[in-house]
Amino acid sequence: MEKTEKMKNTSAVKRFAAAIGCAIVAILPYSCEITLPDPPSPESAVRTDTFDFETRYPGARILEAYRRGGDETITDIKFIDRDGLEGKAIYCGGTWMVTEKKYDTGNFLYMIPRKVARAYIGTGVEYEDYCSDNYYVVEISRNGIDRKQYEFLFDAPYSDGTEYLENLVHHIVIDEDGTLLTCSHHSFNRSIWWHDMRTSIGCVRARYPEATLLGAVNDCGNNTLFIRDGGILKKVVTHDRGFGFEWQETTYSLDMGTPLPASVVAEKEAYEKAHPGQKFFALSSVERPHGLFYGLTFGEELNNTTIYSKAE
Repeated sequence: MEKTEKMKNTSAVKRFAAAIGCAIVAILPYSCEITLPDPPSPESAVRTDTFDFETRYPGARILEAYRRGGDETITDIKFIDRDGLEGKAIYCGGTWMVTEKKYDTGNFLYMIPRKVARAYIGTGVEYEDYCSDNYYVVEISRNGIDRKQYEFLFDAPYSDGTEYLENLVHHIVIDEDGTLLTCSHHSFNRSIWWHDMRTSIGCVRARYPEATLLGAVNDCGNNTLFIRDGGILKKVVTHDRGFGFEWQETTYSLDMGTPLPASVVAEKEAYEKAHPGQKFFALSSVERPHGLFYGLTFGEELNNTTIYSKAE
């Protein structure tokens, strides 16, 4: 009797399992009809960015287009434009970010816009040396910046009347209308390496909504934007403390004869008394999160000290 009962139980289990199996088989054909769209392939992303590029730069010949990056799709497009300039455009997540075009360092003065060439010559540099592979003349177009900028990186002799250097680095940035944005004696990071400045640009746009954004460079990790605000050429520095780029400082030059508050004059005179060998070299307005200051620079172009005195 016990054996028979066990056999009945076993048979019931088998019948139940068979029923479950039939139910699964019955469901499978219908479940196969519910499909999710495939994610876009790297090849399709490249094709989409290439289509935008061809619309943006008609007549350019694409040499190579490829995808790179991790979490977001980055497409590099190398090309020759219709003027014969070699270039590179970068897209990020389907959005055009920045384009670099390279000029021949031997005859660029005959190819760059006339206003830019005049501003370059107006810096007074002579006997430039572009022989290093690290030196260049490039045109930069950037999403969110209102002007193209032209960058020149080279060595050249330098003299301030008392000191002569046979080779000193010069990094000059000029906007397409011929405004000299900076002539620095240290090199900024190459602009094409810093393709995404959207956070910095948005930060500056919010702070200076009426300003024209003339150009931008990455200086030791900080993004520096050059703007014209109310007719004044200003330099706006943004810094990333780990939460995205935020406004850090805005500076612009003041005439050396600008009247100063009594407290600033007192600090100036105290510094000059303590450092009689350093002449008053430059004056600037400096705005920071904790207040407005005068920047008083003493010394010379290559060796100087700036003190900051609170504006009253």
